Amino acid sequence: MVQLEKKKFSDALRAVTLQAPDSPALTCGPLTLTHAQLKAAADAGTLKLIRAGVKKGDRVVLWGFNGIEWIIAYFSIIQAGGIAVLMNYGLKAQDVNALTRMTGASYCIIGGNTISMASPEEAVKAVMYEGLPQNHIYPVSVFAWREDLPDLTEEEQEMIAAADQAVEPEDSQVIIFTTGTTSAPKAVLLSSRSIISNCEGTVALLEKDISDKLCLALPLFHSYGLTVLNIYLLKGKRIYISPLLKPDILADMIAGNGIQDICSVGAIYGMMTRLPDFQEKLAGKLRICVVGGGFTTPVEMMRLEKVFEGAKLICGYGQTECSPIISVETPLDTLEKRAISVGHPLPNHEVRIWSEKTGFVELGGIGEIVVKGPSLMNGYLGLPEEMQAVDQDGWLHTGDLGRFDEDGMLQFAGRIKDIIIRSGENISPVEIEKALLSEPEIREAKVLSAPHQIWGESVEACIVLNQTAFDEEDLRKRLRTKLSSFKIPSHFFIYEMLPLNENGKLDQRSLKADMLNRLYELFLNTALDEGLRILDLRLKNRGYTVVPACSMVEQLAEQLGNDRSRSEKIRLSVEEMLTDRIDHAFEDNGEIRMEVLLMPHWLRLRFTDTGREYRLDSDEASISAKIILANVDAYSSGKNKDGETEYRLDYQYREDFNVKTYLMRYKGK
Repeated sequence: MVQLEKKKFSDALRAVTLQAPDSPALTCGPLTLTHAQLKAAADAGTLKLIRAGVKKGDRVVLWGFNGIEWIIAYFSIIQAGGIAVLMNYGLKAQDVNALTRMTGASYCIIGGNTISMASPEEAVKAVMYEGLPQNHIYPVSVFAWREDLPDLTEEEQEMIAAADQAVEPEDSQVIIFTTGTTSAPKAVLLSSRSIISNCEGTVALLEKDISDKLCLALPLFHSYGLTVLNIYLLKGKRIYISPLLKPDILADMIAGNGIQDICSVGAIYGMMTRLPDFQEKLAGKLRICVVGGGFTTPVEMMRLEKVFEGAKLICGYGQTECSPIISVETPLDTLEKRAISVGHPLPNHEVRIWSEKTGFVELGGIGEIVVKGPSLMNGYLGLPEEMQAVDQDGWLHTGDLGRFDEDGMLQFAGRIKDIIIRSGENISPVEIEKALLSEPEIREAKVLSAPHQIWGESVEACIVLNQTAFDEEDLRKRLRTKLSSFKIPSHFFIYEMLPLNENGKLDQRSLKADMLNRLYELFLNTALDEGLRILDLRLKNRGYTVVPACSMVEQLAEQLGNDRSRSEKIRLSVEEMLTDRIDHAFEDNGEIRMEVLLMPHWLRLRFTDTGREYRLDSDEASISAKIILANVDAYSSGKNKDGETEYRLDYQYREDFNVKTYLMRYKGK
């Protein structure tokens, strides 16, 4: 392991190069660089920037997809003494221009991004303003690796050394944007000391567990992606990256290179499990799966760990203002603990729970998470002291709620701030509300989040109209000119008026509850048409008693408004169906699958198995089959999409029973 006496990126690069010069450092597609080659490329890039006029403190925008050129450019900016302004590659041109102005950037390096892919000229226009001349804008290809890089002359080495010596470890060298509670993003100033301290604290907890190869599937402009890059890179490991964070590309990368560690967002892991070749390429292949950019639900985390067969899912908690990791789990923590916590505080940091009323909170109490340590930011660029997040005693106030359990593990309990986190992107509701209110048909708007199984959270809009006519698609079209695509609401819920509390202020709690009910109703409208599956059992035909399954169906039938006689008949037909299949469908062991689905007008029980196929309504049907047919409202059979025979028993609801009303009433129970 590289031991760092100083906490500057230049020292770290030099140390790892001396220790493991010929070890692979970065792989992207067909290109692999060793640590020595990366250092040589970064030195050449540093020299280019120095000769272009970059000096200590100059802000240099770096805007592009993940790639080796991006990483070389990043280290070149740092070594030249500049401040790397890391820009989201998915931003709209107007956002890029505003942030470039905001930071006072004097240079810009443009790689592939959502604008340049369509028009390189438009990308250049996006960053230009009166303080940034066009000859200070460079393509990232300027920093591409070349086999014929010449050795540095003594004079060139002295130029790089002089730039390095002018920078102290505590100097700001990175700007990463984080969205606050207002529409304007905040520019977080980070130093090499803060980021490297964060790396060392994380490694102190995980070094025995991480392997020599990592698939890094996080955007490098995010603080999490950047820090994970540094953790593995500066410890002499090998990192595999891809410009496109697509599950199939990542799966091929992992399978083809024997990679055991991956860092990505929860949504990527979920999409990987749905790949047709998941079992072949990924199941049982990974050891550590770090989940970044949002929290995975406990149920989803347990499911993922099961299907990945042996991998440990590791979650953590952090903020860009802390470079960013505050706490992290370890593979030694039980799955039950990892599913509900966000880990152990970094050993070189102090994490406490704070209450404005009582001060520091005792063990088990909920309050604001506050942090003190060497990873803290230097502050928000351009904001006055009263708007800074670090108080006079050196505590970072996260704006998040949490508690410590009896084992000293941190548990996240919600956000004081009203930020929406969609697929790892921090989104300000206020920005979207302003865009909505600028449209003529909208009088009032409140933007809220809703849980989403893929994105973590979705963006939802509650609106009051100035007029009765409303064209949702036309509104979306206009919003696309003002907002990045990930900020456009998934749904628009129309209200005559937004609810107010007794003080005449917006009652956000009741509004959100109503919005979630409406969202759930939309879900039900679609789900019921296809059949909302509420029970899915797989039963072995030998030595299995059908009583528990039949009892569950009988209880459900009663809940759906059926009287005792009707419920018993439904139970009897299910019992006979299972018995019939067990007695007649198999010559040896087999498996029966029973699904219970709620349809718009009837309860459906669907049976599939690997046994011998025959028709219940045939002349040769058994006594069980006749009992079944006497007690169902409709029976059918046919092939499902997997080519298996399925048998469907349908029972109509009572005339006065509404299944959607029933589901709305018992939502979440």
